[in-house]
Amino acid sequence: MRKLCFFLFFISAFVISCNSNSIYNEFNSDFDSNRWNSDDEVSFEFENTNDLEAASIKLHIGHIYDFQFANVPVEVTIISPDGSNEKVELDVMFKDEAGKDIADCTGDICDLFVPIKDKTTLIKGKYQFVVKSKFSSPFLPNILGVGILIEK
Repeated sequence: MRKLCFFLFFISAFVISCNSNSIYNEFNSDFDSNRWNSDDEVSFEFENTNDLEAASIKLHIGHIYDFQFANVPVEVTIISPDGSNEKVELDVMFKDEAGKDIADCTGDICDLFVPIKDKTTLIKGKYQFVVKSKFSSPFLPNILGVGILIEK
């Protein structure tokens, strides 16, 4: 069953990566036992070759179906080419008011996309995104991975 879950997860990631509006799509699934440790930062680097206007930056969280928490605090730090840092605090909602998963789920694998910044301008240069769970326990269970998606 575990192999099937990972297979379905990678198929969904492949389908998402075929999005023609996607400029950058990176996903890190290097979590032991599907646990995102509270002291683990996940870092992504994006080289922007053109000035972009109205770009959308999203946090991608892969998780197991029927996630046990309705929301989880996450911090995303955006380091721009000029060296400036911007911290974005997110309260990531996993369930709606009725208690149903918000994410797009295939079997027991779910992909949740949360807006970080919408219609933002990205100048040429290297960006770094550092994602950190602010969950109050030593780890956040049932997390398959974390990623960044940038669309035009």
